[in-house]
Amino acid sequence: MKGTAMLRRGLAVFLLTTATGAWAQDASANRAAVPEAENEGGVPDIIVTAQKREERLQKVGISVSAFTGETLAKAGVASITDLTKIVPGLTATPSPTNTPVFTLRGIGFFESSVSSSPNVAVYLDQAPLSLPVYAAQTAFDLERVEVLKGPQGTLFGSNATGGAINFVAAKPSDTFHAGVKLGYGRFNTVDVDAFVTGPLSDTLNARLAVKSSKSDDWQKSYTRADTIGKKDVTAARLLFDWRPADRLRFQLDVNGWLDRSDPTTPQLARAVTPDDLSARLGTCSVLGCVTLDNPLLLYPAAPNNPRAADWPSDPRYRPKQDNGLYQAILNATYDVTDNIALTSLSNYIHYTQHRTSSLSGLNLLDVENAADEATAHDFTQELRLANTDNGPVRWVVGANLALSKSSQEVLLVYPDASTGCCQNGFTANTYTSDQKKRYIAGFANAQYDVTSQITLKAGIRYTDSHHTAVSSEYGPRNYAENPQLVGFEEFANFLFTTYYVPSPGLCPAGTVFQPIPPGGGIAIDPVTCQSGVYRGTLNEHNVSWSLGADFKPTQNVLLYANVAKGYKAGAFPATSTVTWTAFYPVKQESVLDYEAGFKLTLPGGRAIINGAGFYYDYSNKQLRGKFVDLFFGPLDQLIGIPKSTIKGAEIDATVSPIQNLTLRAAATYLDAKIKTYQGVVGETVVNGLHFPVNASFAGVRLPFSPSWQGSFSADYSFGINDRMDAFLGASVMGQTKSYGSPQLSAAGRADAFIPSYALLDLRGGLRSADGRWELTLWGKNVTNKFYWTNQLRNFDTIARYAGRPAEYGVTIGWKM
Repeated sequence: MKGTAMLRRGLAVFLLTTATGAWAQDASANRAAVPEAENEGGVPDIIVTAQKREERLQKVGISVSAFTGETLAKAGVASITDLTKIVPGLTATPSPTNTPVFTLRGIGFFESSVSSSPNVAVYLDQAPLSLPVYAAQTAFDLERVEVLKGPQGTLFGSNATGGAINFVAAKPSDTFHAGVKLGYGRFNTVDVDAFVTGPLSDTLNARLAVKSSKSDDWQKSYTRADTIGKKDVTAARLLFDWRPADRLRFQLDVNGWLDRSDPTTPQLARAVTPDDLSARLGTCSVLGCVTLDNPLLLYPAAPNNPRAADWPSDPRYRPKQDNGLYQAILNATYDVTDNIALTSLSNYIHYTQHRTSSLSGLNLLDVENAADEATAHDFTQELRLANTDNGPVRWVVGANLALSKSSQEVLLVYPDASTGCCQNGFTANTYTSDQKKRYIAGFANAQYDVTSQITLKAGIRYTDSHHTAVSSEYGPRNYAENPQLVGFEEFANFLFTTYYVPSPGLCPAGTVFQPIPPGGGIAIDPVTCQSGVYRGTLNEHNVSWSLGADFKPTQNVLLYANVAKGYKAGAFPATSTVTWTAFYPVKQESVLDYEAGFKLTLPGGRAIINGAGFYYDYSNKQLRGKFVDLFFGPLDQLIGIPKSTIKGAEIDATVSPIQNLTLRAAATYLDAKIKTYQGVVGETVVNGLHFPVNASFAGVRLPFSPSWQGSFSADYSFGINDRMDAFLGASVMGQTKSYGSPQLSAAGRADAFIPSYALLDLRGGLRSADGRWELTLWGKNVTNKFYWTNQLRNFDTIARYAGRPAEYGVTIGWKM
């Protein structure tokens, strides 16, 4: 009866406080960091480094969600994109090049080129993974993950206007431990995770972790007998913890991964109709005519089945990839005094990419990414000095240097595109982008306890950035063009000579187009009317800052209010175009964040409840939009949205109403809208030339920002006998509808939105009472919900990216 009463009281609290956020940590691992009284019978607090020093989550006056490695495993978080299951407000969206795009509280940057820096910065042990592709296989053998929300410009550097995700790798131990997990699931998926750790000497500890995941194809063609979608991933991490002297310690992390999986293939959202091609159908442009018997108009839409898709049957253009990364992080700390430490954080990353991906969702060559070759290198160095005691003043000062270099070359093929281009002289082209970035920054942050209840906080960072790009458009490389066609260069010479006449903003009076030499750059400079290679430079600087105050009316209650301004540096695109207009950079964006929140720990530690409200004043939001080329119609271009606003609130909690039962839930509300922007929503064709149709974007929701997101989970364990326990668990996550393309939304297209959905995961199993072994049966998306996470306009098609279908399997784990 006593337990029943406690359950009722706990559920009442839970229902009144909608919950999740600080997730329960493994008890045995947590006792070393948190006093026993805060763990016994309740929800343990988690140690985080959100302010670059170890602090209890409930004592940090900013919005942070933290999850232990055990929680991540229970929730089925096997990759960085899986974090969306447990972090409401965070979305991970596949792009046409399969580079994930992260959006947090409505702030994201949908630019899929290798060189693009995200708004949601990602770190491994505080070392930046500055490009989204770097983080693809980071989520394994983790101690915890911290998700910081809102601009993080002062401590975590430039570009973190949306927030930061910090992966903390499991560290070497001073005693021997080893473990392995073997999993088998649907589509013949085989997962292997293993680690071994322990001392190599009295001063040197090490840890080796490996991960391998392989599976058969999960997508099926709905027009022929063919499948695609295999998984083939291998990753490893080797860590050393060396303490040669009492005041000196080194941590070295060497890691890498190989990914030879098939890229996700999009679905044709619906049959292409004459209305979709109305600007071309019946009106012949300089590139040809679209007729009613065009295969694009007859192609069937994909059925509402998560596995249904289509892609080119030609093996040369079948989606595939062979990507790899290696990284080295060296963290050196020297205790200058008993209370002051000097830290050096060095980081080097090398990445290579070989990829072919389908853009249209068709078994036609309608502007397909036939070859995407890229390399990228990063070096970052941080030096910081900080006091290490927990006195009334806590401070850190430091400086950063970041160097990045990337090179990308993409071959596009399109003999079946609606432009009828192959009838006029060419069927493919190549575009290139070589970019270099350099950031230099200095920062300082301080906290001062005015009284035992009031803490004042302030931070500042000055950043100077230098960014260069060399971009161009060429005839196709490593591609055999039809010898009966004249080729892209000759056709471009004809177009520019015939149609590019002096006009406002294009080929000023007195300029004369000069023919493109063989092998030369094709894109034309609208100022000089000459084709060639674009070379751009962008120099910027900014001052990020934060101010805040914490109030602790009791030991278990924290109230906070913060205001912060953060910046994301300007960016150059990597894109295909015939005018330099599309190569021009977009300037830096900024976010001014006003935020207030609370953190509450109920007596006895039975519940942790956190909440926050925020308002973002968002300036010059970076977005991939459109401009209309005279010959080719709408082409991609980076644009800046002058003004947007984001209003929102979130609440999260963890409740343990009775022993061995943990309930978690979370909810985020967003009102994220564009305020001012006039941009391209379509095209019209006059006398064979294409001209833009513009409209106001005011009131259009920002992409990938659903009004509501939420999650709920329950985990319960009970003893079977003295040697064995059983456990059961369930998780639900869902969101309301969102929008992937502001352009389609502004045009009033009915297919602009991503429908709402909810997903259910289940788990259960047995484990030994001493924690040595565990057997888990699990299911993901067990209702086989059909949903998609992105829908966008390719050149001729509306393509959507479906979520994975129901999956189920068994995992066996053992450790010592």
